[in-house]
Amino acid sequence: MRTTGKAAIAAVAVLGIGLTGCSGDKANPGAAASAGASGNASAGASTGAGDDSGAGTTGGGGQGTAASCLVGTWKADSLTGKLSGAVNGTFTGGGGTLLTIDSGGKTQVDFGPMQPVTFTFSVSGNDVKGTFAYGGKVNGSIKTPSSATGTLEPTGTVDFGTLTVTVDLTAPASVRVADKMPITEFTGSGTADTGGAVDGQPLLKKSQYDCAGNTLKLSPPQGGADTGTWTFKKA
Repeated sequence: MRTTGKAAIAAVAVLGIGLTGCSGDKANPGAAASAGASGNASAGASTGAGDDSGAGTTGGGGQGTAASCLVGTWKADSLTGKLSGAVNGTFTGGGGTLLTIDSGGKTQVDFGPMQPVTFTFSVSGNDVKGTFAYGGKVNGSIKTPSSATGTLEPTGTVDFGTLTVTVDLTAPASVRVADKMPITEFTGSGTADTGGAVDGQPLLKKSQYDCAGNTLKLSPPQGGADTGTWTFKKA
């Protein structure tokens, strides 16, 4: 089962939340203009140039290189971020997600073990709360400088074709909005219904990285929308 249908979202709208009016970029941290960070409904696959015209496309990644400190398998401790613009709130969770990078830049994100992320925000004087979790695997290739800090960018096509999301609202109503729904079907108005907490292209996109011993942090690029900071430990 993928979703409870449009009736679920309509039930929330009846309560006067009006989330669909927040579907602009300010309510959607996934809609950053940087490479591979588009959160709209066509974001099934991205290139390092930010072209999301190949929604759902499965394709091989390009050739890349990864800093030596990035190489290996990493297990997420958490994803944390703030929501702003049309809404005001926070999100945190996501432990267990696995990130594997080899020296040639080949990268896989396995969301199978991911723990739910809890989000909460206020809009039009109303509190909205819930959880979400991604599922499936994302494959691609990255390039970075050789330093322990810098900019990570996808190169070639990133395959988001099997990425899914499950979303449960707990306030103002208890309802499952999406059940293992393909991310390409959820992003857009669905992303707005979570205040922008759900990122249409999580992790494998342009980011700032910081490797320090057995800890890795991936954050939005400076000046970009806050899609959250992932903190990993060496697996």
